[in-house]
Amino acid sequence: MQLLPSPERGRFVALGLLVAALAIVYFAGVHWWFTARHVEIATEMGDLRDQEARFRRVADERPAVEARLAEVRQFEAGNPAFLAETDFDSAAAGLTQRLKQIVGEHARDAQSCQIIMNQYSRPTEKELFERASIRVRLRCSLEEFAPILYDLEAGSPMLFVDELQVWKQTGYRAPGSNQVTSYLDVQFTLSGYMRQRVATGKEGA
Repeated sequence: MQLLPSPERGRFVALGLLVAALAIVYFAGVHWWFTARHVEIATEMGDLRDQEARFRRVADERPAVEARLAEVRQFEAGNPAFLAETDFDSAAAGLTQRLKQIVGEHARDAQSCQIIMNQYSRPTEKELFERASIRVRLRCSLEEFAPILYDLEAGSPMLFVDELQVWKQTGYRAPGSNQVTSYLDVQFTLSGYMRQRVATGKEGA
């Protein structure tokens, strides 16, 4: 009975064991410490090339973006929707004059439609453009107030009527008169926007 392989088969067995040993050495030493690292580096380089391509596309688009921004700034500079004034106090004074002008155009007389109160109201919330506002209280008939409200919101510059409150009242038309009449007691906020943008921390960065 032959326990040991023949010399010829022994060479094949030894060769197989050598190949297996080399494979183990390769995967344990070369593949994980060399080949895998090169694959990882190649992947990182591919990601970097993709980032570079995106940056180049953004850089190529910069002239078009700057041109569009210049168009927007030019539009803002000539936009009649903005108030002509450049500071809050002047803008609020301009709103008051605009209100008086429109009320005067629609009031039948000095007693039929009156501005009882108007006062400046500074905004408490930050917006893209600076807003100027006045708080207004009127005493008018419905026939007079309706066109006043329309002209305030439909004219140029663009004005906004907010927080509108209306109460129907009955009383004497004028002090010392015995003529009782019905009228509207109206309160609202009248606002407009100035052309300059509100400064932010990001713009200074």
